[in-house]
Amino acid sequence: MNGGETLETEEMLAAIETADTIADLTALLQRFVEAHGFSGFSFMDAGSVLQSVPFFVGTSGAAWEEEYRSNRFFQFDPCVDQARRTNRPFLWSDITLPAKAGGRKSGALRTMEAARDHHFTNGVTIPYHFTDHLGRVFSSSSVFFWKSRREELVALFARPRIRHDLHLVMLYWSQRMMDVTARERAQPQRFLDEDGNPLVEVNLTDRERDVLAWAANGKTVPETAIILSVSEETVGTHMRNAMRKLGSETKTHAVVKAIYLNLINL
Repeated sequence: MNGGETLETEEMLAAIETADTIADLTALLQRFVEAHGFSGFSFMDAGSVLQSVPFFVGTSGAAWEEEYRSNRFFQFDPCVDQARRTNRPFLWSDITLPAKAGGRKSGALRTMEAARDHHFTNGVTIPYHFTDHLGRVFSSSSVFFWKSRREELVALFARPRIRHDLHLVMLYWSQRMMDVTARERAQPQRFLDEDGNPLVEVNLTDRERDVLAWAANGKTVPETAIILSVSEETVGTHMRNAMRKLGSETKTHAVVKAIYLNLINL
């Protein structure tokens, strides 16, 4: 694959799995987001508002990154705050900013105004929350930056397949980035041991694997029910059981973790 080609979702997931450095993962994701019309991305640890300099990787530009750090926007960013409280991807334009209080601008308002000064008209934020095998809770906030007309991203994000692909790729990429970073920092990986074996054995039934696999391929509950010749309620039951066994709060996270642990294939 040459540098000018774009990556389809399935190719992207396979490429993420084999990427072995932060630089490789960064280049892969940049190609993917550009193919969808975004100018760049950022990924950072969103676990604690008390952090002054959270772990950060991105391609949003040196000028914006420096302004974001120097002004400690991390502590005021309304998108990071929202990412801590939801599992669903959302648009910047979905956020309601606080009005001026006593003639002074809030930190949230200053953050978003600064982003517009750098020509970011809109963006997509994708939260990621999970608990590792030791019971530790982790959160991250990933952002795709948009510089075209704000309404164009609203229209793009309204397409279910686009939302699904962006969410799935980002969750898969986030986990790989955490594992690569953990290895480089000589910390244990989240899901696998040093030999690549699962730290916790997960036993899924055939039907649980089936519903996860069809979800990974973008099928809805009704569509999966038709494919498997079962009721929608049965599909939901299998998915909930799979999520419980995988320790996942969302269907998308369960799919990502199942793929990562080689429990299902695309």
